[in-house]
Amino acid sequence: MVQTATAPTAAPANPTAIFDTAISDAEKLLVLFDKLPQADRKDNEVLKRAALVMTLTAWETFIESWLRTQMCQKLAALKGSFAGDYIQKKFTDGINRLHNPDATKVRQLSLEFLQFDVTDQWQWNNFDKQMVCTQLNKYLALRGEVVHQGRSSHDPKNPHLVKRDELDKAIRFFRELVKVTVG
Repeated sequence: MVQTATAPTAAPANPTAIFDTAISDAEKLLVLFDKLPQADRKDNEVLKRAALVMTLTAWETFIESWLRTQMCQKLAALKGSFAGDYIQKKFTDGINRLHNPDATKVRQLSLEFLQFDVTDQWQWNNFDKQMVCTQLNKYLALRGEVVHQGRSSHDPKNPHLVKRDELDKAIRFFRELVKVTVG
């Protein structure tokens, strides 16, 4: 859907539901991988890489949807005004540049447009804000490696970039991150 600079961003139905749907795709890929006979797993490591990409895509989709929802609420009273249209255009430009929603980008957008640092909410159990931001950025970097390099080597004896147990950790991490983001 193409949005004009002055068109208010339509609020997504439910950012958490959007995330749950998207993350389930990653989980389905892992189920397929796990069902493979052990002998076939090396030839199908692509399923793990795809699951990691889908996990990070679920995060990106969630945070964009969540920010749009927050902005729709903030701009409701200014809808159609010069100020509202101007803010909407700036926000849309910011979202369109978000592509890799690391901690710094999410923090900057939330401070600029929502007037609070959403990363302050990013803590649970044994994770404090700094650990969450660091781990988020590590997962995003790994996705970049996977997308741009695929396998680390064409030699099947070399370990793959994405470990099966790390995917479970990543999915749990992003599920918790979504929970604490929505509050």
